Amino acid sequence: MKDSLPNRRRIPLPAKLRLAGMALRESGIRWFVLFAAYYVASAFAGRAFTAMENLRRSRGVPGLNSAKLNKAIWEAWDWSGEGREFGTGEWKDSVIRCLLEPHLAAGGATLEIGPGSGRWTEALIDRSARFIGVDISEACVNLCRERFAARANASFMLGSGRDLGGIESGSIDALWSFDVFVHINTAEVRGYAAEFARVLRPGGRGAIHHGAVAGAAGGWRSDLTQQALLDLLGQNGLRVLHSFAEWQDGDTPQRLDFEDAFTVFERPA
Repeated sequence: MKDSLPNRRRIPLPAKLRLAGMALRESGIRWFVLFAAYYVASAFAGRAFTAMENLRRSRGVPGLNSAKLNKAIWEAWDWSGEGREFGTGEWKDSVIRCLLEPHLAAGGATLEIGPGSGRWTEALIDRSARFIGVDISEACVNLCRERFAARANASFMLGSGRDLGGIESGSIDALWSFDVFVHINTAEVRGYAAEFARVLRPGGRGAIHHGAVAGAAGGWRSDLTQQALLDLLGQNGLRVLHSFAEWQDGDTPQRLDFEDAFTVFERPA
């Protein structure tokens, strides 16, 4: 029964005090003390988050989304759940069916940026003549090498979190990244955009899930906006084909969390 912090402003203080008295009488002192602790702590947390984001914008600090911090976070992450904590079941199937398969060609060379424990990797390997996974976390690279050791067409390598060094220019037909660029700041995305243009073959496509509102919706998102990404892709000669936050899967509407977006682009032939 968590509430929405902005909605608290819709009830004036005298009414809040009356409601507090009613809650105390109806639910008892123990429940009320816990409620009061939650109310005060969550209000402080909301103000602290707003102040942090204002400071990040005004001073250009990276927050938790610098390349160094991303490396440290994902090296320390417990990957025993194989990424299921980020969404599984029907939602994951919908992403594969509606976002991955229609927008990326099968049968060529595929690059995945940030495979983690291989949440999307199996589906990508099945569609690829050659697959390369690049991750900032050595733990993830080792995990994927072990998990997909029997897949002769797959290889994994350690990346810098800033570029795609080690990937041959003009060698990639399909580029995929999900739950990765939501945590990468604009400064690093600028370098990646140039690398997308470098590694994609003419006619090759990329499809990435990314932050779109500069972290305003929470989720420890980066300072990236949707327009900033579109501008960076265009500046590097890449053509944006689609950029959206929701899709229709049969009769079921689907939407990305935290006001994220999904963008499909190509290197013109």
